[in-house]
Amino acid sequence: MGQLKLGRVYPITSSKNPQGFSHVELAHQFLDAGLRFFQVREKSIPDSILHQQLLEIRALCSAKKAHFLVNDRADLALATKADGLHLGQDDLPVETARDLLGEEAIIGLSTHNREQFLQAQSQEIDYIAIGPVFETFTKTTENPSLGVRMIETLVQESQHPVVAIGGISLESAPALWEAGVQSVAVINDIVAHPQPSQRLRDYLKLAEKIS
Repeated sequence: MGQLKLGRVYPITSSKNPQGFSHVELAHQFLDAGLRFFQVREKSIPDSILHQQLLEIRALCSAKKAHFLVNDRADLALATKADGLHLGQDDLPVETARDLLGEEAIIGLSTHNREQFLQAQSQEIDYIAIGPVFETFTKTTENPSLGVRMIETLVQESQHPVVAIGGISLESAPALWEAGVQSVAVINDIVAHPQPSQRLRDYLKLAEKIS
C-alpha cells in the first residue's frame, strides 16, 4: 500500500460552492495554504470536464510534491494518475480497487457506523473515514450523526488511521483531534469560505495548538 500522507486537516473539493471555484482553483487554494494531501469529489459535471481538471490538478500536485485522491471513480483515478481513491460503501470493493490501482495507491474507505468500521479493519486500506460526526448539508444521508464520544471509542479500536468527516467546522475540529483522529475531512466549511486558503491556514494554526 502507499505511504500515507495525511495531515491534521484533509480538505475535499466541491464544485458546489458560493464562489464558483472549480476543482482546479480549489486545488490551487489548498496548495497555497500548505496542504499536500486532498481529495477531489464530484458527482455532477461531465466526465470530460472532470478528466481535464484532474489532469491539471495532477500537474499542480507533481510540481508541489503533493498527493490527491479521487472520490469513487477508479477509472478517472487511473486515467489521471491520481495518488489514490476514496471509496464509499456502495462503490467498488476495496479488493477490486486495489487490484486495479496497485499496492502503491492510497485507498480510503468511508464507514458510517460501528459495524462498518470494524469490518473495515481487515480491508487493505490506508485509512478509515467515519461519519457523519455532526449533521451535514453537503450530501443527503440517512446515516445518523455519531458525535465525538462515539468517534473517540472507535479510534481506540482501529488498526488504521482514522479520518472524521461530516459537518466539521473550525470550532468543532479540536474536539475530534483530542479524541484521537488523525485528520478531519472538511468540505463546506472550507470551500464555502470566500478565501479557502485562509480558512485552511486557520485550521492548521489551530491544529498546532492541539498537537
